Amino acid sequence: MTGLRDTMLLHPGESKLRSSYAVIEGYGPSAYQGPGVLYLTTHRLLFESTVSAGLVQGLVRGRETVTVLEAPLPHVRNVSVRRGRLGRARLQVELTAGRPAFDVLDPEAWTAAIALAKRSMPSPSAGPPVFTHTIERQVVKIRCRYCGSLGNEVDGRCPTCGAAL
Repeated sequence: MTGLRDTMLLHPGESKLRSSYAVIEGYGPSAYQGPGVLYLTTHRLLFESTVSAGLVQGLVRGRETVTVLEAPLPHVRNVSVRRGRLGRARLQVELTAGRPAFDVLDPEAWTAAIALAKRSMPSPSAGPPVFTHTIERQVVKIRCRYCGSLGNEVDGRCPTCGAAL
């Protein structure tokens, strides 16, 4: 985990598993490249970057955070480590819509974390969990003072002789 300020919004039931400073290479129709924060949650993979509107606005208002990549984990087809001849290893993510590469520290750990998160997701055919409710009722028995047989307290009358209990 990094000391960067996390700005990502989590959905209900979602938790953050890992985050790190990263540089994305050539993703999307505009082939976006640049620095940001890569997040892995229990449901999705995200990459957020900051955009500066200019030096003065950046100092006054701060930088705006934009989500460059938001992919649900089922859309992640494959994750691998791409090793070039020169330079560092890159995290290569194959999605249903593109193949972004990320320059992150320890891409092998990211590969293992994404694989574990995908395995931990419930299968879509499983459906919602089924809960069984058990209602327990306690019945107090009272002995009839006339005939001596046992009757339920809630009945009010003896089942044998009909006397008031």
